[in-house]
Amino acid sequence: MQNIPGDITEMQQQKKGGFTPRELFLKYIRFLPWLVLSIAATLLFAYIMLRYSVPIYNINAKLLVKSNSQSGAEGEKFDDIFMMQGMRANMNDEIEVIKSRYMAKRVISKLNFQYTYSNKGQFRSSVIHPRDMPFLARVQLYDSSAGATIAVKVSENSSYFTIGESTEKYYFGQWCKIGNNQWFLYRTSRDFTSLASREFVISWSPLEAISASLSGSIKVVRADNFSNVLNLSYQTPNTSIGADILNKYMEEYQQFSLEDKRQIAINTLEFIDSQLDTVKRELGFVEKNLKDFREKNRIIDPDGQARLYLDNINESSKVITEQYVKVKVADQLINYINDQKNPFRLVPTSLGIVEPALIQQITEYNRLLMQRESLLLTTPEENPLVRDIENSISKLRADMLDNLRNIRRSYDASIVDYEKNNKLSEEKVRLVPGVQKTLLEIGRQQKILEELYSYLLQKKLETSIGSASTISNIRVVENAYFSTRPVHPDRRSIYLLSLFVGILLPAIVIFLMEYLNDRVQTKNDVQRVTDAPILGEVGHSDDSQALVVGKNSRKVVAEQFRMIRTNLQYILRSKDKSVIMVTSSYSGEGKSFISTNIAAVIALTGKKTVILEFDIRKPKIVHGLSLKRSHGITNYVIGSCSLEELPIPVPNFENLYVISCGPVPPNPAELLLDPRIKNLFDYVKEKFDVVIIDTAPVGLVSDAITLGKYADATVYIVRHNYTQKRQIQLIQDLYVQEKLPSMSVIINDIKAKLGYGGYYGYGGYGYGYGYGYGGRTSRNQDASAYYGIEEQPASWLSRWLQRKGAKK
Repeated sequence: MQNIPGDITEMQQQKKGGFTPRELFLKYIRFLPWLVLSIAATLLFAYIMLRYSVPIYNINAKLLVKSNSQSGAEGEKFDDIFMMQGMRANMNDEIEVIKSRYMAKRVISKLNFQYTYSNKGQFRSSVIHPRDMPFLARVQLYDSSAGATIAVKVSENSSYFTIGESTEKYYFGQWCKIGNNQWFLYRTSRDFTSLASREFVISWSPLEAISASLSGSIKVVRADNFSNVLNLSYQTPNTSIGADILNKYMEEYQQFSLEDKRQIAINTLEFIDSQLDTVKRELGFVEKNLKDFREKNRIIDPDGQARLYLDNINESSKVITEQYVKVKVADQLINYINDQKNPFRLVPTSLGIVEPALIQQITEYNRLLMQRESLLLTTPEENPLVRDIENSISKLRADMLDNLRNIRRSYDASIVDYEKNNKLSEEKVRLVPGVQKTLLEIGRQQKILEELYSYLLQKKLETSIGSASTISNIRVVENAYFSTRPVHPDRRSIYLLSLFVGILLPAIVIFLMEYLNDRVQTKNDVQRVTDAPILGEVGHSDDSQALVVGKNSRKVVAEQFRMIRTNLQYILRSKDKSVIMVTSSYSGEGKSFISTNIAAVIALTGKKTVILEFDIRKPKIVHGLSLKRSHGITNYVIGSCSLEELPIPVPNFENLYVISCGPVPPNPAELLLDPRIKNLFDYVKEKFDVVIIDTAPVGLVSDAITLGKYADATVYIVRHNYTQKRQIQLIQDLYVQEKLPSMSVIINDIKAKLGYGGYYGYGGYGYGYGYGYGGRTSRNQDASAYYGIEEQPASWLSRWLQRKGAKK
């Protein structure tokens, strides 16, 4: 590689594909107005969306569900009767109860929120709490299963109102028929001053529909996995309505819990009352028998004989009495459980039968009954879950009956054993009259019934006291509260998202433009592929003349050609005579323009310079210089003219000559192999100091490779935003294989407005628009026609961006 000074050496030493941060900044700074416009548009869109969006607020509340063992003292004694101490509140079940439609119906009904009122504003409608409305509505529906909605516009003096688009006047306090429904609107103490307008929309929704919507909207979660605190939340555009709903939810849930406990107490009292009636009737019958027996046998005071023997009998009788009580209780429980009129009643226990297995069965049985009742709140009776529980209840009922019968048999056996002991004692008092024995038997029956009656009275009193002092195990920890910042739309998130989209959209467009554009855009596009040195860069010229270099020219492009001239001296090692060949990948890259102006800038140094128009197929040099075409190379090869007739001096430009191609032959490639071509080069090398060969594009034909043997150096033209990037590989192949002598690259037609290496200006060496040698020429005409063909844009996107940039 030849030594090239200054910036050329620096460019060659750059790593392939590298961009400095400054280069990247200057490359993309041209898109800043579009970035700003995109961000402004997305932020404006976000502002409009927020302006028209209805804010949604999150309402929160907290309540504590205490376990039954924590929920009360005396007020929970009926739980002891039904073995409820071991049962704990199932939090998942409680959550489902709160979220059930049943609870939603209770809340909606109590708050009368089947009516919805909204006020039309300038940008959006707002939901109004009924207590803030200046009037309220009632409706009589033709079909109560469907909802009803009306639009109301109140007059300025509030004396009448109209419905929808109708102009018919209606008055407050009167029924008005609208469609198939009757509406009644009546004034409240509120006025219209705090409202956005006098236009309203009033809707009535069926209880089933609105409760289904509410139950789906209410959110209930545990504070953590081990906590009995439930967090309730509800989202609504009106914070007052949301707060009322949550507060009413907690109030109704507390009431529901109390109703549940009171129902248990009622069932217990009904059972005790029924047993008291039975025992009372039996006790009256025994007492009457005792009275009749005494009167019949005239017994006033029992004979005291054999009292010592009877003491033992009394002790045994006491035990037998206790066993009979248990047998009686067992019979009553069996009859109670077997009662088919109400098979799903709670079963009492702790009535004197102390059998752990039975107590466990009754506890489980009552638990299943309570679970079934809770499930029926949210699901129909035909639900498989309900059927499964009922099957379990039936099975457990049968097991309890079997267990009770076994227990009763064990009590009977115990009684038999004690009665045998009594018979032994009775044999010792066989002399005691039969009357005394009968009195003892009747007295024993009386005592059993009296003890059972007293026991049931005691339990009734305890249950009544417990029912009267029942307290709920639900406690409100925190009433409904809310933040003034809406959860939707989230202004901060939307603005951040719009800012991100505003940056992302132009970034995507720029990326697609860069990715889809296969044209050379920057010097790095060339350096990434080829090791050939970059000789220089030439900016876009708006001048209609082919020659932009003049003796006194201080244009930017002219200064760039002077820099190229300097760099060529190092490549040619300051040879006295040199031949420079100019080629490109294909037509239209400015090869003839570069050839002409390199020759002109060298001629300015006093060296006699000639341009050989060897682009025989599409010659443009003579036409571009406005010269009259005469004898040319093809004329000389066919022998129709001499070498001395070929050079044509360029008018008003000293030391610059052109040898035209002549008529276009049918076989240009074969023409270049003619021996006379060598004679031509020998002639021009002798007569001229510098020879510039303008050849056909090497990417299309082989003319340049054929002529390369006559050249000392090759200048390969790459046109900015025109040459395809894949053509750079051709340069690398030619450079590595040394098919062309001393190759270097010139990047031509750089348009600064496209953001090409803005750090370098046009030439990459400090020459920019602000260069102090002189101003730019006007843009009255375009020189693109001189580049051979119409300029090909990289893509529709590039054309659009270029037009926008030009307008700015």
